[in-house]
Amino acid sequence: MNFRLACVQFRSRLGAIDYNLARMAQWCEHAAAQNVRVLVFPEACLTGYCRPRSMAELAQPFAGELRERVAHIARANKMLFTFGMPEREGEATFNTMIAMGANGEMLARYRKMHLWAAESKWAQAGDEYVTFKTEPAHFGLWLCYDTRFPEVARVHALRGVEAALVASAWRSSHVEEWRLCARARAIDNGIFVAGSDAVLEADHFNCAGGSIIAGPEGSVLALAEKGQEGMIVAEIDLAALHERRKDLPLLLHRRPELYRELVKQGLRH
Repeated sequence: MNFRLACVQFRSRLGAIDYNLARMAQWCEHAAAQNVRVLVFPEACLTGYCRPRSMAELAQPFAGELRERVAHIARANKMLFTFGMPEREGEATFNTMIAMGANGEMLARYRKMHLWAAESKWAQAGDEYVTFKTEPAHFGLWLCYDTRFPEVARVHALRGVEAALVASAWRSSHVEEWRLCARARAIDNGIFVAGSDAVLEADHFNCAGGSIIAGPEGSVLALAEKGQEGMIVAEIDLAALHERRKDLPLLLHRRPELYRELVKQGLRH
């Protein structure tokens, strides 16, 4: 089965949730007009990537009015989409990625496991991999810095994930590393990787908007223009993915008995 998948990169206004939700609705409408079935928004796009104190202050539960407003966007456009937000649960805050289904239901919630630099000042690390099956495909979620850890994508692949949906706010100075990591995780595991990267120019943080959709052989299926708002689209061919896995059965050729050192803590010096 084939379906159209897209990544959107746009400039979230810092702290302006109403504005950012309106922009997400506009992009979903634009994507639906192009027969896109699955759409990926950037990390923390609901609030923009603010300074740590502001992220903690803006964090809220994904419930009540907020959840219904997001659900309405999904239902109105019959769109499966993912987005990032600072989320609060009790006294804890998380860097969270939400997947909404075309009927307005929450399909999945992922809390970032690997925290980068100042993130640990406002967010608590999650500890669960998140994958889910829908009619288009078997999807997995991860966030930004997680892409640098090959183990994350490998666990997704072992669970049967066909396409990883990744939200990012990668520093502008390292955008090519982000793109390389996304392609590497795709080719390492024989999966599609769709990564939506934020566009941000602020005094504390800059993101280049290096969105990319990579195929299971590491090819670039779609690439966004750096520093510009926009949407990239790719045709996801699951039959081709499974044919490649037959020709190159990486997961079957693994020898886990040789990988014991991977679970040891720390580094040898």
